[in-house]
Amino acid sequence: MKTHIIKGLSLAACALLLTGEVSAREVVGTPNNGRQNQNILQRKAAGCLPATAQVDIDINNVRARILNGGDMWWDLNSVAKYEIPKVTDANAIRKNSMFAGAIWVGGLDVGGNLKMAAMTYRQSGNDYFPGSLDTSSGEIDKVRCEEYDKIWKVNREDIEKVAIDPTVVTDDISSWPGNGDPFYGEPRILAPFFDANNDGSYDYELGDYPILDPTRPADRNRPEDQPDQMLFFVYNDKGNIHSETGGIPIGIELQTIAFAFATNDEVNNMTFYKTKITNRSFDEIRNCYFGQWVDADLGNYSDDYVGVD
Repeated sequence: MKTHIIKGLSLAACALLLTGEVSAREVVGTPNNGRQNQNILQRKAAGCLPATAQVDIDINNVRARILNGGDMWWDLNSVAKYEIPKVTDANAIRKNSMFAGAIWVGGLDVGGNLKMAAMTYRQSGNDYFPGSLDTSSGEIDKVRCEEYDKIWKVNREDIEKVAIDPTVVTDDISSWPGNGDPFYGEPRILAPFFDANNDGSYDYELGDYPILDPTRPADRNRPEDQPDQMLFFVYNDKGNIHSETGGIPIGIELQTIAFAFATNDEVNNMTFYKTKITNRSFDEIRNCYFGQWVDADLGNYSDDYVGVD
């Protein structure tokens, strides 16, 4: 997929219909060569630590492990975690159709320098880090990275309950990051939410609740209109040097919602991902390519291919 300038770019993908050619399994201990200006980048880096949060999306016939560092479908210990059909018996045979996946973004700045962010298996390092970037500087500090090292998980059933009675709220609904912190220059609206009184501030006690799509009209954004399960997390490529690719950081913030529906048709075997990619740097990114890298595991992992329509 190609565009000329990243500005509030959105990407939505179904887990079973994704972009790219498979790279089979993890290549352990492979060093990255040709790293660009790493000493300079190290001095400018915020020093954020790699993302550590892991949460399963598991409302339907799939149990998929989601990470908050730009990668997904594995557990950071080289174990595949896209289980379908989902099983509850600890002794049952588990079948995982995905091994890993991540969004890759790359392009040229106005000076022709290559900037890129990508993840594979973290065997060489990380390009993505938790947190929302300062909208005026495009930067982040280590403290904010640590505070965003989290994945929020909400079920539609819990949204319906809290909309009727705010006292039955779950921790992830009460702490839903609907608003960024203005002290750190974070965006006013972060995780999407239904704004009952249109004041721009998330407050579940006043009738606000998490939603998937804030562009839908209010009469089509009721609690019962939401996916059966949603996971939200935000990450960036400015928290530290790009030790995975050696690329120059772009300055992008990625807000992702993983969601799923419990149904009696094919959708019951799917998970979906919606990512809003925003360039918070002062540089335009030209000849920009982005896509979903996937390492599939359908039986023999060395003969799997995926495509995009």
